[in-house]
Amino acid sequence: MRILLAGTPHFAKVAFESILQYAQQSPNQHYPTLEIIGLLTQPDRIFGRKKELKAPETKEFFRTRFPALPIFQPERVDHSTIESIKALKPDMIVVVAFGQILPQAFLDIAPCVNLHASILPNLRGASPIQEMILSQPRFFGVSVMQMELGLDCGAVLGVSYVRNNGENIQSLSEILAQRGAQLLWGVLKRAQILSPLPQSHVDSSYCTKITRQDGLITLHNAQEVYHKYLAYYGWPSVFLESGLKFTRIVGFEPQGHYAAGEIIKILPQSALIGCNQGYLEVASVQPPNKKEMPITAYLLGARLQKGACLEGHS
Repeated sequence: MRILLAGTPHFAKVAFESILQYAQQSPNQHYPTLEIIGLLTQPDRIFGRKKELKAPETKEFFRTRFPALPIFQPERVDHSTIESIKALKPDMIVVVAFGQILPQAFLDIAPCVNLHASILPNLRGASPIQEMILSQPRFFGVSVMQMELGLDCGAVLGVSYVRNNGENIQSLSEILAQRGAQLLWGVLKRAQILSPLPQSHVDSSYCTKITRQDGLITLHNAQEVYHKYLAYYGWPSVFLESGLKFTRIVGFEPQGHYAAGEIIKILPQSALIGCNQGYLEVASVQPPNKKEMPITAYLLGARLQKGACLEGHS
């Protein structure tokens, strides 16, 4: 089976790497032999304060694993890209977090399947893992669907679940990418016999692209802030109006009522920061335009003691 891969971020890289491992570990005359023929990914982008050009993680992985195969990086999937991919004669296109809505002409090249990090039709769109963490269901999940024109609306070919163990966005993305790869391999093995299940569009929900402003918090509810911290860990992080980031929150207490930002207690390696409902145990912070530091060092430098208010300081 000739497979074109289409994907961009770390989530896609982990999924592609895992699919290839499953295929190698499961040689069987009844299973298809995967022949990877190319990669479609986003263009290299300017990244960070140094404004360095950075390649997508899938491109770096692909260049190492398949150095002689073509990589397509169009700003938009246009006629030229479509014709070039047609010439490769793929039997199937596997899409994981590519980052663009693909045109019908592309979907007509070959059957396209997409790994989506939610239990469809819930959370169609760009940020399903963050939204799952914010809503804190008992289980997280991934879906594989047939692709059609529109946003994550194709018939479902398979679903897989993992228990919610309190992971942040980075650790959960790794888990779901690997579980998704296992699910994708199962779909590829059984592609000829699966019966797609149309989605119930009336039950669908949507999520949008995360922006930096989504990380802004008010210290009203400790549980909500903690779940935001898990969902936005790394980027955009959670931060106060002053710009002070909470870079490591080690736990929270949902009970009790405090002034927002009240320093309840300073511990050897953390501090308890009050919310209107509950409190947070914060281990490290990052003031605007400064490096991350232990909160104890920050409080000492800012001359903030127990009973003082963190809000308004940076």
